[in-house]
Amino acid sequence: MGPFEFIILFFSFIYTLALTHLLFAWTRMIRYRRQLVFSWPQFLWMLVAMANLAVNWISQWDFRTERSLSLGTIASGFVFVVINYFVCALVSPDFEGGETYDMKRFHACEGPTYMAATVVLILVSIVENFLAGVELNSQNWANENNLVITLLIPATLPLLVKSKWMQILAPAVLLSETITYAVIYYPVLR
Repeated sequence: MGPFEFIILFFSFIYTLALTHLLFAWTRMIRYRRQLVFSWPQFLWMLVAMANLAVNWISQWDFRTERSLSLGTIASGFVFVVINYFVCALVSPDFEGGETYDMKRFHACEGPTYMAATVVLILVSIVENFLAGVELNSQNWANENNLVITLLIPATLPLLVKSKWMQILAPAVLLSETITYAVIYYPVLR
């Protein structure tokens, strides 16, 4: 087992736990759909969290040929995976914790938290992409910042502009940009 396999196994557990938060919340939302007060912004942010999680997990494939990984690389990867987890956990309502099925209320109360966590995830992505380009000579990751930096706009705007249309438009644009990112940089794993 090489360093990539060893580390990706650990990271995969964290990614799986993050995905579990999203899937568990969606199954509860479906099960209690008759009581659910649906919120498009909250639902779109859940899709953004899932898209980010998937794309970020796939991007780890770029490290498969590394013969060694420094402690700094492993630590920064761990921080990144943990932030992904937080985004997914924060955007997923915990219905068993006494929360109601009012997703509009959930978005109004918790939205700033999961939006800010998404902004932090993007900022850390920018730093880690830059460092991967320098330290690991991964030009692909350095070049990805051209698109990743643009993600900051739709991620930050709904924190500043509280209008209803911005709360829907921003995560919709962020979701489409994240999907575009995947299509451009990871259309096929080789």
